[in-house]
Amino acid sequence: MLKPAEQIKGKRIILKKAEKSFMQANISLIEIKNSLMNLRPWLGWATPQYNVESCYEYLQGCEKEWTEGKGFNYMIQDLSGQFMGMISVLNIHDINKSVEIGYWISTRFAGNGYMKEAVKLIEKEFFTQGINRIVIRTGALNMKSANVPQKLGYHLDGIMRQAEWNAAEEKFRDINVFSKLKSEYKE
Repeated sequence: MLKPAEQIKGKRIILKKAEKSFMQANISLIEIKNSLMNLRPWLGWATPQYNVESCYEYLQGCEKEWTEGKGFNYMIQDLSGQFMGMISVLNIHDINKSVEIGYWISTRFAGNGYMKEAVKLIEKEFFTQGINRIVIRTGALNMKSANVPQKLGYHLDGIMRQAEWNAAEEKFRDINVFSKLKSEYKE
């Protein structure tokens, strides 16, 4: 079973195990609401109805997943502790030694390389723990999200056609599947 660090410090950011508290739920909700226009097209849960109770319930789920080793959800913070977004390690396959990364970042921090740094920190942590393959899935039309794995040397394994229902547009969307192998990893 994987035992990742609860806190991982980078040059400009800190990844910290998701904190289960109403205070954190409120902080997260503010960033989500302020970023709704950018998150809504890509993330099904990012709706105007998303509220503090939904956010707290998510954080409770994060705690449970961590305890059970089924997922590792990190808050992305700047060095002063300001919340910026989330990065999650999920779909853990022990036998195949693979994981998937999902992420979002507040609009006010987007475009500054913070998510690339967060993914690099996750790569180092999990490749060191024996993971052989990391997968990142993005909406095929979500260029900003797809730029992260592309700039970090991930291989585009393919496009899953109409693989995800998008409630905002009421249609199915294609999904990019990127991967990086431990043998391709460079610090």
